[in-house]
Amino acid sequence: MGKGKNLANASLEKISSMENRLSGTLKPVAPRQEFVHGLGQRIQAGDQTAFVNTIVNWPIIAMIFASFVSLAVLLAMLARALLALTGRKRSA
Repeated sequence: MGKGKNLANASLEKISSMENRLSGTLKPVAPRQEFVHGLGQRIQAGDQTAFVNTIVNWPIIAMIFASFVSLAVLLAMLARALLALTGRKRSA
């Protein structure tokens, strides 16, 4: 257990020395006002193209939904056919 603590302490020392070197090297950068203003406008406006693309692709969405419904009906028919072939009665 002592070996694990020594390893953890050594790792923490390495991390803290790295942090000290980086804190002296890296300087904070202030963004340009145009960038901040433009980003704010895009956040407030939202992404309208995603909504437009959803409206344009509604036939594809309807086709996928119809496919799922058809698959569910097919599985129900197969289950009933298997029950009829095996001769089991439904208990309702």
